[in-house]
Amino acid sequence: NMNLPDNIFHSGEGRLRLRPMVVGDAETVLSYRCHPEVARYQGWCPETVTEVADHARKMADMGEAIYDQVIQLVVETLETPDPHIIGDVAFTIEGETKSQAELGIALDPDYQRQGYGREATRALVGYLFDNYDLHRIHVAINPANHASRTLIEKIGFRTEGHLKQSVFFKGKWCDEIIMAVLRQEWK
Repeated sequence: NMNLPDNIFHSGEGRLRLRPMVVGDAETVLSYRCHPEVARYQGWCPETVTEVADHARKMADMGEAIYDQVIQLVVETLETPDPHIIGDVAFTIEGETKSQAELGIALDPDYQRQGYGREATRALVGYLFDNYDLHRIHVAINPANHASRTLIEKIGFRTEGHLKQSVFFKGKWCDEIIMAVLRQEWK
């Protein structure tokens, strides 16, 4: 079954849960994704609540056709009386071999530097290896994004390459660092 993960899954440390983004999350997701500190390195910088809601609707309707689609999961903290969205993680499983995925993460600045990003990303990587029979997972990071590079290194990804001016991003050519982990390297 290659459907969207409809089940909520908890991070190993138990502080967080991840679930598919739904229409009702749009306002919260927009609020932190619009923050300059978050938007600086993000490919997806939605401009309206409707744009976020439309992406949630599209995900809800895709059924088994998830390959080559961006799947957005919200990250909720369980450390408050009501679960509260603090960010999101995203993945895209490429459709050709169905065995490689690219990840992304966006975290509300109020919740950065507390281990939440690392915990959420580790949970997602484990979930993807366990449920989608993947061979390799990678991320593409702007070299200036030191926080993301550190986070990804801490969970066991290694640097595979530094691509010079490989992506046209926000009006200029930017470098990318490719970091990856293979299934047999994942602990």
